[in-house]
Amino acid sequence: MAEVAATSITPTWEIGKCLWVPIARRINYARKLTNNWEALCKKASELRSKKDDIVAEIERFRLQRTPTQECDNWRNDVAEMENTVATLQQEFNVEKKCVWGYFERIKLGKRVVNKITEIDLIIEKSKFENGFLVDLPPARVERTPDPASKLTKSAYDTRDMVLDKLQDESSAKIGIWGMGGVGKTVVLQLLNNYYHDIKTFFDLVIWVTVSKSPNIRNLQNEVGMRLSIEINANESDDRVARKLFTRLEGKKYLLLLDDVWDEVDLSVVGFPNANQQNGCKVVLTTRKKEVCRKMKTDAEVSILVLPNEEAWEMFSSGVGHIAMLSTIKTYAQDIVRECDGLPLALKVVCGALRKEENVYVWKNFLRELRSPATSVIEDLNDKVFKVLKVSYDQLKNSEEKKCLLFCGLYPEDDKIEKSRLIGYWRAERIFSSKLTLEQALDKGEAILQALIDASLLEKCVEDDSVKMHDVIRDLVLAMTSLQGEEPTHLVRAGISSEKIPEELDWKNATRISFMNHDLRSLPESPDCPELLTLLLQGNGNLEVIPETFFNNMPSLRVLDLSRTRIKSLPTSISKLDGLRELVLLDCENLEALPKEISALKELEVLYVRRSKFEILLGGMKSEELIIPVGMICGIPHIEVIELTSRLRDESTEIIAKELSNLGSLSSLLFDFHIVGNLQHFLQNSIPWKEGRLTQFVFFAGKSPHQLYECHRGLLQWSKKYKRFLGYEGGEERDSSLPLAIEDVLIRSNGFLLSGNGKLKILSELGTQNTDELRFCRIEKCVALETIVNRNGLEMSAFSNLEELSLMELSNLKSILCLEMEEGQSSSSPPPPLNVNSFTNLTSLMVFDCPLIEHLFSSGFMLQQMSNLKDLRVGDCMGLKGMIPEDEKVEYQALPKLSFLYLHNLPEFVNLFEGVPTCWQSLDDVTISNGTPKLRKLPFDTNSAPNLKGIQSYNQEWWDALELLASNAENGLPTMKKSPSGS
Repeated sequence: MAEVAATSITPTWEIGKCLWVPIARRINYARKLTNNWEALCKKASELRSKKDDIVAEIERFRLQRTPTQECDNWRNDVAEMENTVATLQQEFNVEKKCVWGYFERIKLGKRVVNKITEIDLIIEKSKFENGFLVDLPPARVERTPDPASKLTKSAYDTRDMVLDKLQDESSAKIGIWGMGGVGKTVVLQLLNNYYHDIKTFFDLVIWVTVSKSPNIRNLQNEVGMRLSIEINANESDDRVARKLFTRLEGKKYLLLLDDVWDEVDLSVVGFPNANQQNGCKVVLTTRKKEVCRKMKTDAEVSILVLPNEEAWEMFSSGVGHIAMLSTIKTYAQDIVRECDGLPLALKVVCGALRKEENVYVWKNFLRELRSPATSVIEDLNDKVFKVLKVSYDQLKNSEEKKCLLFCGLYPEDDKIEKSRLIGYWRAERIFSSKLTLEQALDKGEAILQALIDASLLEKCVEDDSVKMHDVIRDLVLAMTSLQGEEPTHLVRAGISSEKIPEELDWKNATRISFMNHDLRSLPESPDCPELLTLLLQGNGNLEVIPETFFNNMPSLRVLDLSRTRIKSLPTSISKLDGLRELVLLDCENLEALPKEISALKELEVLYVRRSKFEILLGGMKSEELIIPVGMICGIPHIEVIELTSRLRDESTEIIAKELSNLGSLSSLLFDFHIVGNLQHFLQNSIPWKEGRLTQFVFFAGKSPHQLYECHRGLLQWSKKYKRFLGYEGGEERDSSLPLAIEDVLIRSNGFLLSGNGKLKILSELGTQNTDELRFCRIEKCVALETIVNRNGLEMSAFSNLEELSLMELSNLKSILCLEMEEGQSSSSPPPPLNVNSFTNLTSLMVFDCPLIEHLFSSGFMLQQMSNLKDLRVGDCMGLKGMIPEDEKVEYQALPKLSFLYLHNLPEFVNLFEGVPTCWQSLDDVTISNGTPKLRKLPFDTNSAPNLKGIQSYNQEWWDALELLASNAENGLPTMKKSPSGS
């Protein structure tokens, strides 16, 4: 019986045990709720830290990289979990008040335990074995500048015709062909910029300008830049092609090839073959239908000249009401007919006749237009040259014609730096030798403007450059060829060929240009009796100039060897006794200047810079350039010197003394290293004392070279501000500047002050030192507290200043301070209303100034800066607002402001809140990350009608911008994120 009883008890116990386990677990859910909740909070905190680390890494690389989809999904899971934990927090708080019953407590406890497990899984996923950041994709479309002149209906019709063919699956390659100047590039621009349609068809739109004699590597470099692919100069073309192919494979691209002159093998460049299967397309422009055949286009679009009605509309709108005068209209109509509907010809003629009211000028223009063409070359239409030749003949004087012909020495589609070009003209004596440097520059600018007005040159976006239309360049090359009517030019600029021209070509040439060629060697001693200008810059493989190379160039006036790899100059350079300009910029291998340069008694301009050796790598100093003692002072007529290569301290002292003995200097760029060298120059230089040194860029300071190295951009500023002073402060005994610096500052219109340790108020420099200043940059001056105080204001300090940059000023508290100084009577009158400090300021930059709390300390300061157009503020950790909230302002603030940039201002709240504002000029606003407390914008669609939008950098800040938009009273213009993240 006992055994029977035992066997019956055992199953009962096992059954009870099985039932008890889940019951016990449920009891534990309730009993251990508090402990489990603490464990959940700890896990949630760990997850939050992991998320913060990943977000910080994403932010650090936001301009170059973007999160993977896996990372985005993980962040979504984290956000969902954070919401769930927040909900559980509310339920747990209610439970702690004993509101719930026991069964509700069990349910809550079970959910807490489950969430701990889920968080562990999410944390495990955060390891991202393959990383969580990938490179940012290139922008789908890069817009090109819209054509400047009014476009005709035909241009848009042609654009639409090409769009129709792009939608045809059987048309993978489309050719746009027509004569030079007919508007092919304009159609391609319209196609590229037709973003809303283009982006729906293609993953990527790539624009490449091909031009004559295309170089495969140049094309690859251009495509590589577009795709953000780094291409090493040592890589073979095949290797680069494979890299490009890998990036483009699987992408549905549209390739726009402009100005194709011969067949281009796109597979050699690295493009996957465009076909019906992959959906890729190619659109090219060319002057010859034969190129379309060679490129195997599936469809061709011929661009014809304009119909008479459109041609007349284009001409009359370009010339103005003059064309409708009864005495002129007949001639105007005949001239339009002679232009034969060619847009380029019409544009050129408009430039020549705009606002011309003299009927005899119109009559003569028509007569010459109808005369036989004097020069025609293959592949260019006769009528184009006839029209352009007439416009050339219509130039006012021989100077303008010579200057235009000179521009033909530059490579096709090249940007031509105006100041360098004018320097060449001056050295050749295209205009009078009696002009001073400043007068010559003014004269050159006037000539360039005349050529632009005549539509023979084009403005660039950069104000310091111009361009020549390739058709006009062809005309110039035809006119200056051996068969032409003008002095002979030998031009191989921009052509990739190692072949040296025949000796006869050298002998007949008055100007030779191998600019940006692929020269590796030069003839031993070419016979060039008429040669005036020799341009060899940009030949990166040219290492040696033969010793006798310059023996037979008695007339040479201009020699440019910039960006070559020469180590030295041959002794035969002493034979160039008529040379006036020698340019040796960025000759990175140049070791020394020969003493023979002192034999160049007519030399007026000398530029020397070695970019590679001016860079400090790994803390090691580069080699110094060797300049023989007495070389510079042996050139009696030298007027312009730019000498920025690294020199020994003792060499600098010697050269500074030699410079001070030159009696003809009118322009000097030099790093004096120490103030003593500068002081010696100022005391002994006759041109400086007599005010004939009208252009200068001087550097001086406690740290030789470092000032220049850290501020290479100052060379760009110095082009605008012709008299520039850069000074790095040393161990000053008081707040004043050395006398030499003060002497230069009086004449300077650009000033950099870096590292001064004593100066507290910038206006203490005195008004006589700042009257000429147009640009001022102050940085790393640890004692500086304000720029202008009441005393400086009463002296109208910085009355002509246009640009002010304040950088890394750890103690700066204000820009304009009206507070009473210690010991000053509180009854002192307010600042006078007629003071002029900052009244001409158009640009203000303030970065990394942690103590400044309000950019504009008073309404009075706002009034002084009424001409401000460009305002950029960043990394000012203590900045609270633009103006104190209690400051009363009764007039509109910054009425001319067009650009506003704010970055990383963690305490910034007040953007002109409560201040009368007028945003009619506001065009561009960028509010970067790190400005979380700014919750309201003072402008809307009514007050800022010209605002294109607000740019941001990343999705998180974009969300903040949307909140700002929702808080604006009347909404904001459509906001936009920067597609490239920059």
